[in-house]
Amino acid sequence: MALHRRTLRSRGLAVLATATVAAALPAALAGSAQARMIGGFDVGGAIEVEYDQAGGPALGEPTSPEADAAAGGKYQTFANNAAIYWHPDTNANTVAGQIRDKFAGLGNESGKLGYPTTREQSTPAGTGRFNHFQHGSIYWSVGTGAHQISGPIRDKWGELGWESSPLGFPLTDVSAAGKGDGQYSMFPTGAIYWSPKTGAHAVWGSIQADWIRAGGETGRYGYPTSDEYDYQGGKAQDFQGGKITWKPAS
Repeated sequence: MALHRRTLRSRGLAVLATATVAAALPAALAGSAQARMIGGFDVGGAIEVEYDQAGGPALGEPTSPEADAAAGGKYQTFANNAAIYWHPDTNANTVAGQIRDKFAGLGNESGKLGYPTTREQSTPAGTGRFNHFQHGSIYWSVGTGAHQISGPIRDKWGELGWESSPLGFPLTDVSAAGKGDGQYSMFPTGAIYWSPKTGAHAVWGSIQADWIRAGGETGRYGYPTSDEYDYQGGKAQDFQGGKITWKPAS
């Protein structure tokens, strides 16, 4: 996305000096002389461009001036529970609604996710919303709410088909598991578990039910070491402590 900048033509030393000063400004502020007043505050630069492209009035009027954010970034807040964050590494992107609430709960741009790398978007099937960030994503749907998903667990979920996979949308944030330094995320039809020794694997259905009855990752089977696979007319999955199998009722 091109940033909003003022085009200057050389007209002698005075204009050259002005251009030199403008070039030294942060990208979010370049062209601030052209910022426009919306409600009680100016909206300018890359934040103005994002405001217009993200729906403008749908975000509401600004509730603050543009302000400094972490690590050399900028942000501005808007009336309809929305904010636009800018950083030279990510440009300007909108975060809004319950996704913004979750982002704030995780520390905004200073937290584990960093700056948004996309504006809030609809999922391909139109059943939810998401933002991608420097270090993960937040996904929202009516039935599951907004949850962050990141790291190897996000990679596995993406490999399986994201929210269109058999797992659906995340039901929990990526969280610490009950054994060692592993992590997990819960989904409507299963879970993804990860540990440094075993990697990330999905567990669902009857095999997950048997695994949970045996104590899950803290029980005798430990963490999954494979995804579910076809086995002797049914399914099987490998764990640190053995194999769990399933066959359809005859």
